[in-house]
Amino acid sequence: MVSRILLVGLALMLVTAGSGTAEITLPDGPGEGWAKSDEERRFVGSRLYDHIDGGAELFHEFGFTRLLVQEYQKGEDQITLEVYEMESPESALGIYLQQSAEEKPVEGIEARNSGGRYQLSVVKGKVFFQVNSFSGAEALLPTMTALAQRTLEGLAEKSLADEETGEDPGDPWRLLPKEGLVAGSQRLIRGQFGLQPIFTFGEGDILQLGGRVFAAVADYRVDDETTYTRIMIEYPSAEAAEAAYKHLTANLDEYLEVVSMSEARLVFRDYKGQFGTATRDGQVMELRVRLPVAPADE
Repeated sequence: MVSRILLVGLALMLVTAGSGTAEITLPDGPGEGWAKSDEERRFVGSRLYDHIDGGAELFHEFGFTRLLVQEYQKGEDQITLEVYEMESPESALGIYLQQSAEEKPVEGIEARNSGGRYQLSVVKGKVFFQVNSFSGAEALLPTMTALAQRTLEGLAEKSLADEETGEDPGDPWRLLPKEGLVAGSQRLIRGQFGLQPIFTFGEGDILQLGGRVFAAVADYRVDDETTYTRIMIEYPSAEAAEAAYKHLTANLDEYLEVVSMSEARLVFRDYKGQFGTATRDGQVMELRVRLPVAPADE
């Protein structure tokens, strides 16, 4: 009985925390003849798993706060709006880029966006949202665009700023060198689930990001046909960076062959015969993978 009361209390705390974090007003509809077909649904904390069948871990890793879902209908046509409130603008941008492999902006939406007739993804401040059409009818794209724009208009400034500082965190790519960077390749990661599609260094949270530290990722051009991937991480302190480097070297995947290793630099060869490095300098760790040739000694 006691444990059940505690669980209920915790659930109420989560709902209260999620319901008062920001002012988000969902549109009544995207246009004439359209109306809400059901009540707004809210998902807070672990309840996200009730809505997303696989992939909820990535949202939590980036810093998920709550999700608002609203369905709209006009005759036989139906579209769905999903509004994710994240911890910070970096969190929202990170999940947006994970969902938009190749950005294809749609005109008429006054925020960064990508998509088409099946789905529109939009990010502004710490809010990421999607407009979905399960039919994919081309005729519904203007309606989806209108709904996206009306949703933006319902976002108060409080729902857009960083929760802790109330400010935009600035340029998330500040650590990434501009020379050779492949346009549109930038990504953010915050733990093992975001890292998995990029490269396997080892099991678990091998880079010790812990859902707290952001890493900036981008591809860089070697020549017209060859690229490699660079990951830049600024840890809270030099001690945290040193601990992460030691954890990486001690738990490196068995399929990665160590070429050389020191207290601040690791060189390895992967199973494809390509090379990678991990270099620590103060509180920053830089990793490079898929290098076509062995890196020069530094």
